[in-house]
Amino acid sequence: MEESKDETESSFNKGEACIAIAHAQKLVESGVKAIDIGIVTPYAAQVNVMRRMRNEEQRLLEVEISTIDGFQGWEKEAMIISMVRSNNKKEVLNAFALSDKQRMNVAVTRAKRQCCVICDLDTVGKDPFLKRLLDYFENIVMVFIINDLIVVSSSFLV
Repeated sequence: MEESKDETESSFNKGEACIAIAHAQKLVESGVKAIDIGIVTPYAAQVNVMRRMRNEEQRLLEVEISTIDGFQGWEKEAMIISMVRSNNKKEVLNAFALSDKQRMNVAVTRAKRQCCVICDLDTVGKDPFLKRLLDYFENIVMVFIINDLIVVSSSFLV
């Protein structure tokens, strides 16, 4: 599931978007209110893709989807983070938004009870800071690999 670019050169990844929306659906089916779920990503194009998908699901209309910068100051019971970057070269080139420690700190600290990270471990894990972050998540949470993407998620206490 490789990343693509939109007309503004912002990155998106439809595969990750599908997984993020599916995870939000599972949370709602488990009794979490849609308004208590947030999905963040560093890329505006990914926000647009996920909002279009969300808008097709009536039960998810209250799920907040934004860039990481747009989520500063907000918290949700459950947060889903889509990192987007995935390519054959396994490079995180020009991914300032991903390797910016402050932005990533904002992303992972917005969750009150669950944080789910969706990424291509082979690509995103090439960045030393992100590798340490993903290693930390792997040590404390559940890890699922779906079509070469890694989904790490802490357990949700309903």
